[in-house]
Amino acid sequence: MGTTEERENFSKENRNRMSEYDDWIQSPRSSRVWLNDSMTALGQFAFIAPIHRVKHWNPTTKKRNKCWAKEGECVFCKNSTPKINEFTYGIYVSSTKEVKHITLTIASHTNAQRLFATMIENGTNPTDMVFEFKKGKITTTTGKSTNGYSITPTEIDMFVAEKFRPSLTNSEEQSYTWLVPEEIVEFLKDKNGDPMTMIDLYLLLKDRFPAIAEKELKKYAVKLCEHNTLNLMNARQKWI
Repeated sequence: MGTTEERENFSKENRNRMSEYDDWIQSPRSSRVWLNDSMTALGQFAFIAPIHRVKHWNPTTKKRNKCWAKEGECVFCKNSTPKINEFTYGIYVSSTKEVKHITLTIASHTNAQRLFATMIENGTNPTDMVFEFKKGKITTTTGKSTNGYSITPTEIDMFVAEKFRPSLTNSEEQSYTWLVPEEIVEFLKDKNGDPMTMIDLYLLLKDRFPAIAEKELKKYAVKLCEHNTLNLMNARQKWI
């Protein structure tokens, strides 16, 4: 992982910890990395606002096709081809300062954003941390089991220091974090601006997202209800 000089920046304890993890699978044609089921690896986020792409999954051909709805007419939408949301993050997998890219499903993305929001609330910059990525079964916000990544912060020294990382202050998108999961905001977007009490919103969210703790749902209801009106502008907050 990197040059000899870079490796020497890590303590012996950190290197011993890192030896317990799997290596990322690397695409031979791009910077994409991924893990197979039951694999666990380490990564440090280069940024926490991912690139969001909507694609269509054809179960017959087992291929993903771009959704053209934003550009105009989409033949896949017309044919009711199932949609999937992809969220691509930049991560460091070693101290080489080379950004790799990992794509998360909406379930993994939502869990990651909830974790980031908690860390920022506690005064921790998520991009300063090395995380454990474990591929396997995770629970969606609706309580279903699906394949994805569980992401947990570690105490391992960061791979790449802030001065060597892309500046987050130069990007408007990177300077915001989701206080309320993006999945919830997407569910509520047609109701934005509607009259709604905190109790009504809480009950609506509790019915739709049973896997999220009631304490969290109450917090989201308080943030989004302003003068008995649903205000989705409160779902994000500038953190940089």
